[in-house]
Amino acid sequence: MEAKYAGSEILQMAVEIEKHGKAFYDSVVRVMKNPQAREIFQFLSDEEERHEVIFRKMLQEVHQKNESGYDDETVTFYFRSLIEKKVFPTSEEAESMEKDLGDPLVAIHIALSLEKESILFYHELLPVTNEKDHPVIDKIIDEERDHIQRILKLKSDLQL
Repeated sequence: MEAKYAGSEILQMAVEIEKHGKAFYDSVVRVMKNPQAREIFQFLSDEEERHEVIFRKMLQEVHQKNESGYDDETVTFYFRSLIEKKVFPTSEEAESMEKDLGDPLVAIHIALSLEKESILFYHELLPVTNEKDHPVIDKIIDEERDHIQRILKLKSDLQL
């Protein structure tokens, strides 16, 4: 029988993705001149922070049930390196993109792409995750879909 990810491991990945997402959206907010776009990207940054808190709480509940059998520090390092290459850009990459992120159309396009990558990443984890932990992934995907809807609304509101 092949090894599968546990819900705790998925949640650890989700926490790392949310940290990277917040850093990215903070970069957009710093350079965005359009007040409406800046407000939406600030909201998205705040949402990433809120998601991190939610996912940490879910992770704590899983740990209390003793469903985790790994060394947090080692796994966190592994997941961080995996995520840095898979979903959101690293802090350094986001910094190098900052001059382009001031353009609402560019920022929206990049944000949509990153949120879609995030959802795709979680979908890719479903077949390699314990079936009993699929609801954890489904909840994470639902949260990310909401981000896409908000970004699309911003795009529509700005008529881009």
